[in-house]
Amino acid sequence: MAISVEQAIRCMLDRTPVLDPEQVPLEEALGRCLAQNLYARYAQPPFDRSPLDGYAARGEDLAGAAPDAPVTLRVVDKLYAGDVSLVPVEPGQAVRLMTGSMIPQGADCVIMQEDTDEGEDVVRIFRSVSAGSNICWEGEEYPAGDLLLPGGRRLDAPAIAVAAGAGYRTLPVRRLRAVILATGDELQQPGEALRPGRIYDSNGAYLQVCLREMGAEVLDVRAVGDNTARIAAAIEHCSAAADLILTTGGVSVGQKDLMEAAVMEAGGRVLFHGLDMKPGMPTMLSERNGTLILSLSGNPFSAAVPFFLLMRPMAARMLQDTGWEPQWETARAVTPFEKDSPVRRFIPGTCLNGEAAIPPKQANGQMRSMIGCNCLIDIPAGSGPVRVGDPVRILPL
Repeated sequence: MAISVEQAIRCMLDRTPVLDPEQVPLEEALGRCLAQNLYARYAQPPFDRSPLDGYAARGEDLAGAAPDAPVTLRVVDKLYAGDVSLVPVEPGQAVRLMTGSMIPQGADCVIMQEDTDEGEDVVRIFRSVSAGSNICWEGEEYPAGDLLLPGGRRLDAPAIAVAAGAGYRTLPVRRLRAVILATGDELQQPGEALRPGRIYDSNGAYLQVCLREMGAEVLDVRAVGDNTARIAAAIEHCSAAADLILTTGGVSVGQKDLMEAAVMEAGGRVLFHGLDMKPGMPTMLSERNGTLILSLSGNPFSAAVPFFLLMRPMAARMLQDTGWEPQWETARAVTPFEKDSPVRRFIPGTCLNGEAAIPPKQANGQMRSMIGCNCLIDIPAGSGPVRVGDPVRILPL
């Protein structure tokens, strides 16, 4: 018996594990989900430093400095980035500084070299600056012990740069490892010469890209045809390494719909088979030895809809990534949908500023209508046509 989307999600989450974290090098952490809070080991910057080339001095020594009345200071040291300051600045003195170098003891400001004659032993300064000017203070970006990145955050390039700047060489992350199995003797791979009666497999490429967008690692994309034993063998093999197996095709009621039998033959068990919705009604969830198997329709749009409805909460649980938790919103229809919906229906839409537009063509086997769409529109069972101005519930993609 078909169950609601909400019942399916509860059933799925009851059996969805939180994946164990692993330590990986920074360069391998991109797109993965941080497994725990990351704290600053040191202040950033770790010392008072100069943001520019110039001279460190005492603000009180620069009072009144002007182009026609320069202040002259004795240069007692020169520092480059990475040097340790050992010579303090006394009254009437300055230290030559390069960008990033340490502020010497006794100095409380930096004069940019453009406001000086760039002298090496004695420098003339043509502009006064106050104490505290042109200094990046220790801990200005963050102090030691500060929370840098919260656990559950997807790691992008800036986040990895922050971790590197804090001295981390490896990071604790989670990654969902998935396999995609495509049934259907009629399928050919893109790039092959198309034979009579055959079609290209678009689901494999689409689901692979969607999983990678979620930060998953796709271990394999495999065509298994319409053969119960081959499907079962693939499930047995892949469940040893994968956290999730996605299958497409073979879940309806035709003579070649073999997925349920194959799962059973592989030693798995079916958790539900059938969703009270359209498209994607024959969707099935099963498990084998702790690996979840989400079986989707072979029709591209019928596979895409339940994928988004179920994979988002599943990925959020597995990765502890709140960014994939569904966030439902309400919008106003600005184009109509003329069909009645005796069962709950999901259609693609484009939502901007609270206004949802519906593509004119809708079909389970068509993905072209998804181009440019950024949401799914949820039409309740028993609804008539959607009219312009009607409120609609949407799930942003």
